[in-house]
Amino acid sequence: MTIHITTLNGMALYNDAQNNQQIVANYGKQLGMNKFCIFTYNWPDEPVDARNTRFDGIMASLNAGDTVILQSPSWISMDWDQAFIDHLFIYQAIQKIIFIHDVIPLIDNNKKDLLPNVINYYNKADVLIVPSQNMYDFLRKNGLQKKKYVIQHFFDHPYTSTIDSSNKPKNSKTINLIDKFPNSDYINQWSSSDIKLKLYGARIDHSISNNPNVELAGQKSDPALLAELRQTGGFGFAWSQDEYSHLHPSYIVSTYLAAGIPVIVSDTSPIAEKIKEKKLGIVTTSLEEIAEKISILSDEQYEDMIKNIDKFSKLIQNGYFTKKVLIDSVMKDNFE
Repeated sequence: MTIHITTLNGMALYNDAQNNQQIVANYGKQLGMNKFCIFTYNWPDEPVDARNTRFDGIMASLNAGDTVILQSPSWISMDWDQAFIDHLFIYQAIQKIIFIHDVIPLIDNNKKDLLPNVINYYNKADVLIVPSQNMYDFLRKNGLQKKKYVIQHFFDHPYTSTIDSSNKPKNSKTINLIDKFPNSDYINQWSSSDIKLKLYGARIDHSISNNPNVELAGQKSDPALLAELRQTGGFGFAWSQDEYSHLHPSYIVSTYLAAGIPVIVSDTSPIAEKIKEKKLGIVTTSLEEIAEKISILSDEQYEDMIKNIDKFSKLIQNGYFTKKVLIDSVMKDNFE
């Protein structure tokens, strides 16, 4: 039996969706998996024969009895994804595992009506890899059949640079926020003179620069970003209370933890209990609490967090969460 895993190509060089799938596929390759590379393209009226020929090319190494891990979504279209998994049924005894990265109808309000189609797609899998228990429960309430499943919990963030263990992050009373479009009213209204808000992003509303309590750090390459986060210290901001954040842990959390700094998350986040249990940061019920909790945090309390994160971050930096769910999903499919 060969295990195959899909991955995206053809998007912009630093596209997050493509990058996240390639990280997973590369860890899969380390485990002996074969890549099915999917080139993203826009051809809504692609003839069925042409599309099927494309599928045959992607699946050229597939044999009866193999397992295919489909990273979802493909970001081409839901119809394309449905047709791709249906094409697998042509082959005999193919086991299908769907690795859920994002659920588009829950991200884009304009596509909410696609949720039944997406769940119908998930129902064609033998095993699901879900980002959280909350996500699996939500899908079950909305039409997902009972499935074998494994939970990702945290996403990984490879860090190949050598970390200077003597360079410990400091309790700098800084909140680091990574966001491509950080233009919220919350940022514009940040008024704490004791807690600095440091923004990393390519497209930042210039009106923010008028706020003396906000520092604009610009966009960084990944190695430079992680190094600067560690040098800056303080906390990584991943706080949100929208519906999706209750179902899906933020990828940005793993960026902060890979850099070695504690995080700020909402108590509604699916990883809130683990952050609290492992003492990896601050769990808060409201934005108003954040500045107060940081201001009263002692250096000794902060250093204890850093010690915990130094251990935990090695899991994220070396792909252990991803490798575990890939192995566990195959075992559930073929053994349990």
